[in-house]
Amino acid sequence: MSESDNETLTAAPPLRVGLIADADEAPRYAEAVRQCSGLELCAGAGMSRDAVPDEAQWFDDTRVMIAQSGIEALVIGSSPRVGVTVSEIAAEHGVHVWRPPPLGRNFAESIEVARRLRTTEVVYRVASWWEHVGARVRWALGFETGCKPLFSEVRVSATGPPLQSWRSSLVDAGGGVLAFDAYASLEALTAIRGLPESVVSAIGQCRSRSTGAPRETEDVANAILRYEDGGVACVRAVWDIPPMEEMTLHHGSVTSICYGTKSVAVLAADGGVLEERPLPPDFLAAEMGRLAAEIVGEADREAAETVINRHLEVSALLEATYLSARTEHPEIPRRLFEVQKWPEPKR
Repeated sequence: MSESDNETLTAAPPLRVGLIADADEAPRYAEAVRQCSGLELCAGAGMSRDAVPDEAQWFDDTRVMIAQSGIEALVIGSSPRVGVTVSEIAAEHGVHVWRPPPLGRNFAESIEVARRLRTTEVVYRVASWWEHVGARVRWALGFETGCKPLFSEVRVSATGPPLQSWRSSLVDAGGGVLAFDAYASLEALTAIRGLPESVVSAIGQCRSRSTGAPRETEDVANAILRYEDGGVACVRAVWDIPPMEEMTLHHGSVTSICYGTKSVAVLAADGGVLEERPLPPDFLAAEMGRLAAEIVGEADREAAETVINRHLEVSALLEATYLSARTEHPEIPRRLFEVQKWPEPKR
């Protein structure tokens, strides 16, 4: 978000914001709201009274907060189950919504969310890492002679959640490491290469736990994606297996590009770095700025629709990957749009 956009937002009173988040996640979401001059954190729910930020009024019922606190926008930092349900309530009360991806716990639920968005007047923003870093990554892809990806690698390794976390529950989350820690990388992969022609995968549990029952969601996922142009992508996502990293490489016939969470680099055929640039920082704070800009009309609503369509594509990719692991056969993400009678997003 530019300085001019920020100045425009400060010309009007800040929008009153409510926060629904897990206790351990609430501080970082609250800080992101504080960094946007166009937003003011006023209320909190879905957490204990002690976890609510000092400047916010605590509500023990999320419905009461939405209906009676006078908030104009809602930031949801919780599970997809909570996000989908509460967002619908907020929209019915004319309250704008921001929440992290995925759009739904499965493709059918994602389609239902998209279908409801066709008739709502509120801003409904699902965070997009690609929108945050896309311009810099596209610069790398177009560097000098350009890099048309023929082979891509996505490698994500993160610390897994405790058993008590909603990320360990299929009912709450819908998926594990692939649907959450690898989501940003999959969104970028989809934005660059589109949906694959087919996916074949193996997904399951790898790490044993010393105490307690195993998580319901997967801690290891491996997939091979094949594209219509003959290209291939390999995706590996794991919990609790070091080294902890998040990296994507796109290899072309002459050059490659490599990006993680902090920088993007153009690589020569021998792996040497030709040029490297930092990626934009402060993703959550930037997302709050985009939310405020959309609400006050300083952002293009068509661009917001593009973001939702890209989330639908990622949802189809996730569904096909999970389905392939169950059937032990290649699955076609595009076919899911046909099953749901929903047009595949145009590129």
